Amino acid sequence: MAGRLVALLVGIDAYPTPIPPLSGCVNDVTEFAEVLRGRVGEDALDLVVLTDAQATRTAVTSHLTEHLGRAGAQDVALFYYSGHGSQQSTPEELWSVEPDHRNETLVCVDSRSPGSWDLADKELAGLLDTISASGCHTLVVLDCCHSGDGTRDADEVVRLAPPDLRPRPASTFVGLEGTTTGTTRSARWTPAGRHVLLAACRSSEKAKEVTVLGRQRGALSAALEAALAGSDGRPTYRDVLRMVTADVTSRVADQHPQVETADATELDRPFLGGAIPATPRPLTLSRLPDGWSIDSGAVHGVPEPIGDDTTELAVYPLTGETSGSPLATALVTKVLPDRSLVRLTPPLDEAYVYRAVVTSIPLKPLLVGVVGDATGTAALRTAADNADETLVDLVEGDEPAGADLLVEATPDGFVITRPGVTRPLVPVVAGEGREERTILALERVARWLRLSALTNPATHLPDGAVRVEVDAGAGPVGAGGTLPIAYAGTDPPRFTVRLENASSTPLWAALLDLTETYGIFTDAFPAGSVALGPGEATSVDLVGQVDDALWEAGTVSLRDQLMVVTSTLEFDPRSLEQEELDVSAAPSVGTTRSADPPALRSNLERVLGGTRTRRLGPSVAAAAVADWRTDSVFVVTSRPRA
Repeated sequence: MAGRLVALLVGIDAYPTPIPPLSGCVNDVTEFAEVLRGRVGEDALDLVVLTDAQATRTAVTSHLTEHLGRAGAQDVALFYYSGHGSQQSTPEELWSVEPDHRNETLVCVDSRSPGSWDLADKELAGLLDTISASGCHTLVVLDCCHSGDGTRDADEVVRLAPPDLRPRPASTFVGLEGTTTGTTRSARWTPAGRHVLLAACRSSEKAKEVTVLGRQRGALSAALEAALAGSDGRPTYRDVLRMVTADVTSRVADQHPQVETADATELDRPFLGGAIPATPRPLTLSRLPDGWSIDSGAVHGVPEPIGDDTTELAVYPLTGETSGSPLATALVTKVLPDRSLVRLTPPLDEAYVYRAVVTSIPLKPLLVGVVGDATGTAALRTAADNADETLVDLVEGDEPAGADLLVEATPDGFVITRPGVTRPLVPVVAGEGREERTILALERVARWLRLSALTNPATHLPDGAVRVEVDAGAGPVGAGGTLPIAYAGTDPPRFTVRLENASSTPLWAALLDLTETYGIFTDAFPAGSVALGPGEATSVDLVGQVDDALWEAGTVSLRDQLMVVTSTLEFDPRSLEQEELDVSAAPSVGTTRSADPPALRSNLERVLGGTRTRRLGPSVAAAAVADWRTDSVFVVTSRPRA
């Protein structure tokens, strides 16, 4: 957005008698003010909030003129009103532009005091015309009744004040002083110009208050806040209308929000003219006719359940924090193309939409076909009885279908290969304790393969949230690319990895080096991950190497996968560390395959731990819930022989 968002928010609960008081209007505008501060930012936001006693007729009209009047052609102007709507008689001089002789009005806190009046539709229209004359985009949000057809229902809280029966002179209308009937333009809530109105209900309906998370809110305001939280920040007005209508009609009866504008093309503009920057859209959970489901499915990469192991999610209020205990746990039961059905524990209110965050992903064990010498294969299966069955699963058959790796038992030892590839994956495992060392090697390869393929199918962090560039001096290579580097004589090549937070929110990033010899190194940053504010960047200088022993044995190039893990919360990946695979070393006495997992601070750390073993036990309820993603760039280091 080139300009600013100039906003005036008015919320009134404490009306004096005889106007019925309300309970949710101040909540509406204070909550929306926080939404704007968090999404737009203080530098681009020029905000005034008037509540209760501050919201006099004089204050509202003067701020409309003076505050919103400062919006220029590149700016967006917002007037947000939450309070009572009503009606009053139209002066006879204005009957020609008001066939039913009734003005629709906004009720200021002192509107019914002697000498004061409601803010009539014609007054507001004239003020908005003046504001939008600069060329700014203008949005009006009215969470109130603007109907004369209903009276206050004692069984529900509605935002409709009793009509003002006092005769009102035309001279008291702001902007219409001295206007004659022949020159007065017909003007109600929606005048001509660059102006969009989002109204709480149709003209024949009443705007209602509801309880949301223990607080009174206007049904429209609560739905609008949820719609913005549930989108990427760039919904059109058509999108917003669809989302808020679905939300409001699920909570209350006989209330249908409306979007009105003099120019239909405005409906396809981004909400608030694009003043709210795009942000990651959260994963949502809602009840549909076929049951509870999340809005991600097979096309988003959600994996099918593997036996009893399935994608697990923590469920939170849509607009709440994802820390502390979740409202419920959801387990994916069926993956559809565009969404996934889930089972909830405990049940939740079906009228609401919730935020869901992935806490665990099903990871298949490495399927290993065992072939060759019968004595050797039997000994290997015996050693596998002590293996981590969540990592390695030995399968039968000479050419097992679907096997990830093959182990051939020979008189000299065990040969580990990929199906269809004759070159050993690692050196032949021979000598004393060969069976145990083969199983340990398979477990290490399984951890490496799991981590190298790890993605978050439900992430809403966009591509390039943290921009990755690898450069050896000939130009940077980004995520998904490959950087070739080579020794200069005996000198190993140097290169730089640069990470930049290209988003508008703070992020944490870790750089993992997955070597071709199945090592995992996480020491790029002292704390494992590094905090990056919006626009901040950091660089790491690295050296490409082909180990002397490998080079002398004939290896002249190695491929490293540099994986960047990005998270909305701090995390520590250092428990993933493992040395290069050495199948010649016998296991140490007392060696354990998996130490107790470290204290898990977030769902990401749980998922990362799951690449090492699924023996993590149940989710930790108090763990914070982050959105996260992975991106990789590859570096191929060549060391030519003389």
